[in-house]
Amino acid sequence: MVRITTKSEIKADASLSYRLELSDSDGFETAQPVNVISDDDNVLVTVANLNKAMKEFFGKAPVAREVYLRTYIYVTEGTSAVRYDSNILGLVWITPDNRVIESGYYLAVNIAGAAREYLIPFKHSDEDVYEDPVFTVMTEVPANSRLLIVPQSAYDLGNDFRNGQLLGAEQDQTTDYEGELVTSNPGNILIEDAGWIRVTLNMEDYTYTVEPLDVSPYMYVPGNHQGWDPPTAPALYSAAMDMVYTGYMYLNGGFKFAPERSWDGAYGEGETEGTISTAGGDINAVPGFYYVKVDMTKLTYELVETTWGLIGDATPGGWNDDTLMSYDLATNSWSVTTNLIPGGFKFRANSGWDINVGGSESQLVFDGDDLPVTEAGSYTITLYLSNDETSYYTIVKN
Repeated sequence: MVRITTKSEIKADASLSYRLELSDSDGFETAQPVNVISDDDNVLVTVANLNKAMKEFFGKAPVAREVYLRTYIYVTEGTSAVRYDSNILGLVWITPDNRVIESGYYLAVNIAGAAREYLIPFKHSDEDVYEDPVFTVMTEVPANSRLLIVPQSAYDLGNDFRNGQLLGAEQDQTTDYEGELVTSNPGNILIEDAGWIRVTLNMEDYTYTVEPLDVSPYMYVPGNHQGWDPPTAPALYSAAMDMVYTGYMYLNGGFKFAPERSWDGAYGEGETEGTISTAGGDINAVPGFYYVKVDMTKLTYELVETTWGLIGDATPGGWNDDTLMSYDLATNSWSVTTNLIPGGFKFRANSGWDINVGGSESQLVFDGDDLPVTEAGSYTITLYLSNDETSYYTIVKN
């Protein structure tokens, strides 16, 4: 802690108060106040208050920073207070007290026989990991699966990832679905029943949660568009695991909806248009690129044929007119080359807002956030639509 002692000559009925600030420059163009404990003679800064101010100003990453400190002294007499000149205490190096959070984590299932390429990556937002320390993954596991967590630094060791610092439960073979993560002798988390699970990590708290899921997040669409082959069929996705599945795909004739990568339990056309039934025949679509939605709670489906474009203040048409894209069946992608300026944009279908995607370059989701452009120029933008788990785009400056 930091202690400042003063012995000022002031009137008997006057009192002293203090203000402490930190900054990344001696000019204090921007400054962060630090809470202090003071009386007339002393100013005390606790580690907790200094740590809090460091995180608010620099962020939560435990990185050593060059920090300037300065104080103000106020003399209060009655209802008036006078501030004396500031006193810059000098340059110090301070490291915020926080756990190290790595850029990525992977779920190892039955690690004894796992190779690195079979580790399952956790998903994370595009925010700084210290601002958003939560990582999630959904996967299907067999009965009596054992789970461990592999940080990015261990994953980067290749097939020697087991020699890295792994994370696990305090007790090996624990069946507790919530608990603390440890790095010393990490224990396996045992999943006794087969099925889908969601694993959530909070790396600020170093905790894990395992949630068994009653349904699969996927619905497959085998049909004429891909050779009637369920194992390679495109997938619809249910991000909320609410049995409502959505996605985007090219269709050109008959198809069905399959809960598994097989014909077992596949759904075809129901007795009325827009409904599905396991007793139904093929559903048919004229050739085109579609938004597809299946609601298994109602046994209904929706097909919307789409064309796609860009819209936003970064695009030539602003937020009023779409910059249309062209579809390439060979690559199953939409693309356009156009001039962009700093601002934002989104992708939307059919020049309307009913179907639109945004989010990040690596993951586009339905009705997601605006996508940023930071530098003006000619760009080629390519859109790869599949579902809310795997849709993405690329943007290349020409």
